[in-house]
Amino acid sequence: MRGWLIYHRLDAERNAAFIDWFLEESRSLNIDLQLVYTDSIHITLRNGKVVIHTKEKQELPDFSIVRTIDPLLTAQLEQAGIICFNNAEIAALANDKIKTHLELAKLSIPMVEMQFQTNVPLPHPPLAFPFVWKTAGGRGGKEVHLVENDTQYQVLQQQYANQSVLLQQLAPTPGKDVRVFVIGKEIIAAVLRSSQQDFRANYSLGGSASFYTLNIEERQLVQRIVNHYDFGFVGIDFLFDENGSFLFNEIEDVVGSRTLSEVSDVNVVRLYLEFIKKRLEDAGCTQ
Repeated sequence: MRGWLIYHRLDAERNAAFIDWFLEESRSLNIDLQLVYTDSIHITLRNGKVVIHTKEKQELPDFSIVRTIDPLLTAQLEQAGIICFNNAEIAALANDKIKTHLELAKLSIPMVEMQFQTNVPLPHPPLAFPFVWKTAGGRGGKEVHLVENDTQYQVLQQQYANQSVLLQQLAPTPGKDVRVFVIGKEIIAAVLRSSQQDFRANYSLGGSASFYTLNIEERQLVQRIVNHYDFGFVGIDFLFDENGSFLFNEIEDVVGSRTLSEVSDVNVVRLYLEFIKKRLEDAGCTQ
């Protein structure tokens, strides 16, 4: 099996250890996995067909692990016949928070009260202070703000003019959430993330992490989401309501494993590659 591990060049520099982990595990599984940068991929349309070129004139792979946020790139790779993880549908869903919430609402997944701003700015705050301002395309806790007064609200309206925004009620337990790691249809593990200094619990923003054991109700809720989608490897994040029950927050497409590696010995990269290998074998992509 031949695969591409696709990264933006700058992201690859920051994630060198994670990339090495992928390449090492792929060798042990007899998978020919090559690191490919997004700026080396060139795509054309000829006679109605998508054609993929690389600067190094590499042979096209059987699959690609897309570790950059670019649903359109994934869609083009798929149209050229390359199986992608995550696929283009999941990438498009997870990287638009408004779309994510609208779709999961169809599954009756509990979530905080919110309002969307997509075309016309809302002149007055639609929720009681404090509430959360979040762009539809932000990730890693970036472009997320706590709005505590009208002055802050008007400043954010100017700062993020012409961007789609979610205005969300602040969860009863700010600075605390759970990330559930999922591969395919299997719940792998969960991590509790918390912060004493920030309403955002992101580990990358200085929060702490600990292993979290899902109870039966939480596992069933996560499984309802998992069963509905063709995930590759994602993180599904939940907040807590006033009773300690899960409230859906977001799906992370290009999910990392730093928190999971800190609190457990789960070899999530090997599990992911084993899942990919089996999926390809089932699809007849074998040597």
